[in-house]
Amino acid sequence: MKRHVRWIIGICLLGSGLFFLTSSIWKENLASSTSQYVVEHMELQDKSEIESSYDFAAVTPLSFTDVLQARNRFHQLPTIGVISIPDVSLELPIIKGLDDEGLAVGAGTMRPDQQMGKGNYALAGHYLQHATALFGPLHEVHVGMKIYLRDDTHTYEYIVTSLETVSPDQVDVLDETATPTLTLITCTFDTTERLIVKGSLVTIES
Repeated sequence: MKRHVRWIIGICLLGSGLFFLTSSIWKENLASSTSQYVVEHMELQDKSEIESSYDFAAVTPLSFTDVLQARNRFHQLPTIGVISIPDVSLELPIIKGLDDEGLAVGAGTMRPDQQMGKGNYALAGHYLQHATALFGPLHEVHVGMKIYLRDDTHTYEYIVTSLETVSPDQVDVLDETATPTLTLITCTFDTTERLIVKGSLVTIES
């Protein structure tokens, strides 16, 4: 084999190896930039016309394909609002349902009938180690921080009241509540448990 051919093959193999070694970084950066892109260019959808999956057990680990598809089809995502936590620089689109494509760029609603500012409004999102990607910043949240939800007509201000770690099968965190509550769910660092952030509604502004 000629030397220059071996050299080209070697460079290709080295490049492939570096890509796989850094794939998580690329994926997280792409997810973060795509989330912001969707927030800036999103088109809120009519919730009554959206058919979504709510099978949390069927959610798969975040993939490059999911992120790329979500970026290419952002105008078709069932986007119904925005969640932001200014103290940890979190800002994500709220996606109706738990489809992999939607969760690649935002926070998904856990039930089809939930409404912002009423009952227990629950959102799930992927945990990534990148400080600004998806629900990774939830690990920096503290009691007393403010969380904002926004739809096409109102902004809902919540204040964080508790944080806890639970097993994946502890589903009572999704139970309805007598007072307006926000529940945010993501994985812990080792992905064996779930981090639950709870908040109480403070104000609603038009």
